[in-house]
Amino acid sequence: MTVSPLPPERPLRPARLALALALSFGFGLALPDAQIGAALAQDSQEDQALPTALLADSVSFDGTVLIATGAVEVIQGNVRLTASRITFNQSTGQLQIDGPIRLTESGGDTVILASSADLDTGLKNGIMTSARMVVDRQLQLAAARLDVVDGRYLRLSKTVASTCEVCAAHPVPLWAIRASEVIHDSEAHQLYFTNAQLRIADVPVLWLPHLRVPDPTLKRARGFLIPELRTDSTLGTGIETPYFIPLGDSRDLTISPYIATKTTTLGLRYRQAFARGEIEVNGAVSADDTRDGTRAYLFAEGTWHLGNGFEFGADLRAASDIAYLVDYGIYDGDFLPSKLTLTRYSKGEAFDAQLIHMRTLRAADLGIEDTLPFFLGEVMYERRVDPGAIPGALTFGLSASSSYRDSEVDIDGYDVLRLGAEAAWITSAVFGPGLKWDSTAAAYVDAYAMHQNSTYEDTVARFTGSFESKLSWPLTRTTATGASELIEPMIQLGWSDSIGGDVPNTDSTLVEFDEGNLMTLARFPGADRRATGVTAAAGLHFAHYAETTQYEITLGRVLYLDDSAEYSDASGLSTTQSDWLLGASIAFDAGFDTRLAFQTRSLFDDAFDLAKWETRLDYMRPRYTLGASYAYVVADAMEHRDTALNEFGFDGSFRLAKNWSANLEYLYDFTEDEATRTGLGLQFENECARVRFKVSRRYSDTEALDPTTSYSLSIGFGAYGANGKKDTSCGFGAL
Repeated sequence: MTVSPLPPERPLRPARLALALALSFGFGLALPDAQIGAALAQDSQEDQALPTALLADSVSFDGTVLIATGAVEVIQGNVRLTASRITFNQSTGQLQIDGPIRLTESGGDTVILASSADLDTGLKNGIMTSARMVVDRQLQLAAARLDVVDGRYLRLSKTVASTCEVCAAHPVPLWAIRASEVIHDSEAHQLYFTNAQLRIADVPVLWLPHLRVPDPTLKRARGFLIPELRTDSTLGTGIETPYFIPLGDSRDLTISPYIATKTTTLGLRYRQAFARGEIEVNGAVSADDTRDGTRAYLFAEGTWHLGNGFEFGADLRAASDIAYLVDYGIYDGDFLPSKLTLTRYSKGEAFDAQLIHMRTLRAADLGIEDTLPFFLGEVMYERRVDPGAIPGALTFGLSASSSYRDSEVDIDGYDVLRLGAEAAWITSAVFGPGLKWDSTAAAYVDAYAMHQNSTYEDTVARFTGSFESKLSWPLTRTTATGASELIEPMIQLGWSDSIGGDVPNTDSTLVEFDEGNLMTLARFPGADRRATGVTAAAGLHFAHYAETTQYEITLGRVLYLDDSAEYSDASGLSTTQSDWLLGASIAFDAGFDTRLAFQTRSLFDDAFDLAKWETRLDYMRPRYTLGASYAYVVADAMEHRDTALNEFGFDGSFRLAKNWSANLEYLYDFTEDEATRTGLGLQFENECARVRFKVSRRYSDTEALDPTTSYSLSIGFGAYGANGKKDTSCGFGAL
């Protein structure tokens, strides 16, 4: 920018004139004075590539000393400094700056504030007094003096550091670290404390001669993570202190020793990212008072993109005993599967292969150790072809499956291998007053090789043919309020028959009858059982969609010409006429940011006796969410359930105050007339601290598991383990 010549020492008017010049050194002004230019040309050449700009309300120069006053702003490369007054001595090359001073770097996460400063022209070395540094808008450090060294290091003397917001109502932060000296390495993103003292509510609780912590901008830093205190009726009282070790940019290791009154445990987590995949391994080794010997578990999970659309996945799980995972709160499922998968999905084509190792955690309680498959394998290839010249589409596929049981007992330990092929022709048409007709003709060929089952032939071949046709009449309208409504009556006729020998039922023991398979013959989940005979189905679907309200309801039933003994009683499909299927859902906004959602599905006969019923209700408000669920399934020997499943569940989350939240869960078994699980959690979180407390009770009392009550407490300090949360609060606040 060009300005008019002014005599030396004549100040500019405080109209905030901009004086800027790209110089060959650290600091200068665009004053057309040969004396200024000659003097400044003698400055060092170290910063020749860094242009400098000065903006000020008033500037004066006497040949040696330049004074800028008013709203002064200096831009040195990507560094920006603002102050009320700057004095530059040309003979010494030093800057004297009067505050309030604000020093920032473009693209950086650190802000420095001070009352006064003496700096060199490159703003890389000097002293600041009464300084305050804010890192990533989270960590604040206040110091009596701050030294800038080589533009990389900041040395703070007599320092107080905290992430807590300090205000008039709460001038003392909840926690702070006082140190005689703190050095901040802006390149390594590390803070080094000397003679450090941790204070809680200004009360000293810990002294360390030296302390190193990462600044909040470093996301993967070596060091301790948030510890967790636990009290467990099985494992006793103890503490877990995870330690994080980065192993380069793509790998890391977390070591988690857990020391309690009844256990000594070492937990490990290893993660690595590859150019075409990733892997994570979790495990632990324990010596405790609940079992003799060493207890351990290992979970390994990873995915790899192999090219050409193929993706390989591994999910491997192992444990020393079935109770270990539950005792330590790692996993509480009924089955522990390990799986290898290879998949490829593209337009009109699908390939899926998987090998599964299955271990049940409840076999001893159910008495089915020998009847459940130990290894399962399955391969499936399917392709869809649209000829175009004729209506419809052709789908065909190949498949193979196998199961192996870890038993030498006849029948209970049988093994089987199946090879299959299938093809189907699918057509669809709309005619008349909007009637929609869908039909499918299909053929299946399956060959079985069986071992260790005297009830069946060693080799069996089966052929199944089927035809099904569905007629529906979807009717739509728009109401006076602008809502869309749909009513769709549906009927379906089907026929299927199989020829060949009988085979055991390996993969179709659990059948779910719902809205998805009401109008299809494919109600068995596997290939060992296929619907046979003549069937018919009828249903009615109604839906309403509005801006604030939507609901759907489906009612239907299936009729068979003959009884089917292949379906369990709990499936609702075991007689010549199925149970009634009723499914409904509703969701609407009740105003005042309130939303209600309800879902239910039930199977019942003509006398309204239930075979299954599951329902859930959710009530959502900005400050809390409540949910309740109920599930009922009749007893069924085919599904290895000698008593009815009859459970009620409740869960909720609550925002108690700005930084306080709570959650709870409750599960009650009406069959056993007792609660099966309860839990309560309380959390406080702001920029200053994070405190989490949880208590839970598991009531299961089986041959392998005992009832357990556990408590856990974890505390994090602000930016260190608080997920970068920046909500500010002066103190804990009121509930």
